[in-house]
Amino acid sequence: MSQDQPVSSGSLAEMDARLSRLNEAWEEWDRELGEAQKCLEQAGLDRLEAAHVIHRRQMDGFRAGTAPLDLHELQEVLDELCSLYLRADQDQRFLIRGFFEDKTRVRKYLHSYIGGRAARLVVSTGDTKWLGLGLAAASISDQKVDYRDLLISLGELWLAEEEAGFAPARHFSAVARISSDEPVYGNRSTKELLRGFRTSAYLKSIKGKGGES
Repeated sequence: MSQDQPVSSGSLAEMDARLSRLNEAWEEWDRELGEAQKCLEQAGLDRLEAAHVIHRRQMDGFRAGTAPLDLHELQEVLDELCSLYLRADQDQRFLIRGFFEDKTRVRKYLHSYIGGRAARLVVSTGDTKWLGLGLAAASISDQKVDYRDLLISLGELWLAEEEAGFAPARHFSAVARISSDEPVYGNRSTKELLRGFRTSAYLKSIKGKGGES
C-alpha cells in the first residue's frame, strides 16, 4: 500500500463536489419517500409495514435504474476516493474525512460499501485492492455514524478476506496506521478499533457462529 504521497488538490475538490451532488439527490429522495410513507400510514398501514413498502420501493428503484440517485456513480466515486485516501498524505486524509461531515446520507452508505460492495468483490475477484478500499472507507467514516453497524460491516469484510484466502489482520493493521488517533465520542479511536479488531469480542462472536476457530 502506497502511503503519504500527496494527490492533486483538484482531484479532491472534484470528488467533494460529486459527493455533494449525490448526497443532495439522495436526501431529496429520502424526503419524498418519507412523505410517501406518511401517506401509507394515513391509509391504514402501520409504521413497520409502511416502512417495509418504502424500503422495497427504494430497492426496486436502484435495481431498475429509475432512482433519482445513480448508485453506480456513487460507488465509482467512493472507489476513486478511497484509492486516493490510501495514497494521500496525513493532511489530505484529514481533509477527505471532513468531506463527509455535512454529507449525512452518503456517509451512512459507507457501511454498505464496506460490508457489501468491497466484501463481495474481495471474494468474487480475489483482488486485494478491495480489501484496501473497504478499510479505507472504514477509516474515512471514522465511527461517525453507528458504531454497531460499522462493526457488522468490518466483520463481513474480515470474513470475506478469509474466504478469499487473505490474512485480514495484516490489512487491518496497515490501514489502522493511517487512520485517526482521536477518540470518537469518548470511545477509542478508529486507529485502535482497526488495529484491535482481530481480538475483538464481536469478531470472536461471528467467527464462533460460523464454526470457525
